[in-house]
Amino acid sequence: MPEAVLRELVRDTVPPGAGDTLPVLPALRPAVPGGLRPGSVVGLRGPGAASLGLALVAGVSRHGGEDGTGGWCGVVGVPEFGVAAAAGMGAAPERLLLVDEPGERWPDVVAALCEAVDLILLCPPERPGAAAVRRLSALARKHGCVLTLTGAFAGDWAGTRLRLRLEGGVWDGLADGHGRLTGRRAEVVAEGRDAPGPGRRARVWLPAPDGTVTPDETVRPPLELVPEPVANGGPVHRAPSGVPPRVRVPVEEGIA
Repeated sequence: MPEAVLRELVRDTVPPGAGDTLPVLPALRPAVPGGLRPGSVVGLRGPGAASLGLALVAGVSRHGGEDGTGGWCGVVGVPEFGVAAAAGMGAAPERLLLVDEPGERWPDVVAALCEAVDLILLCPPERPGAAAVRRLSALARKHGCVLTLTGAFAGDWAGTRLRLRLEGGVWDGLADGHGRLTGRRAEVVAEGRDAPGPGRRARVWLPAPDGTVTPDETVRPPLELVPEPVANGGPVHRAPSGVPPRVRVPVEEGIA
């Protein structure tokens, strides 16, 4: 499709959003508390990058837009993008523009979409040249579009303000060599200029057993090692209000 025709199509059908920030799903807000900065570049790296891309698209398409009732997202160069999985996380499929195989003119496709959508999930098919990076970054800033990068060349994009990754992912559902994966618990780690200091983290289900993205509220009480043994059947005394209860165990039991 010629670039001029694509520009006309998206301009006529997709009104751009104009919010101060682009929203993320509630479960991701501890890691990205203010939302995504319009016009910024976000990099997704490592295992779980595909799920993070789905979650960001879901947050913008469901909660973005000028009136908060939904924004528009473009997905370029990601033919394996799971529309059903994104919808399970909350995405509105009717507000997704998918360009599975943009070809060698992928920068022109991204440039056209920058004018019309709130977020673009892009997997560059090749190492982007400096000219393409400058051009598309400038267009994203001009139109307030968040450019989200995934794939092998996501780290080669200069000017990335926020980097997101999953850490410590654990899948539930498998037993001793059998079963079905039902959900994954992991920690979302946000780093970069838009996550100052040591970065920010959020423990989440991505996805939860029902396909959504929810906080992982699993809490394990801390253990306190004490020198004296505790008599069998002895009473357990709760700590003062506001402090998690402690489990008292004998040192000789070798709790690690």
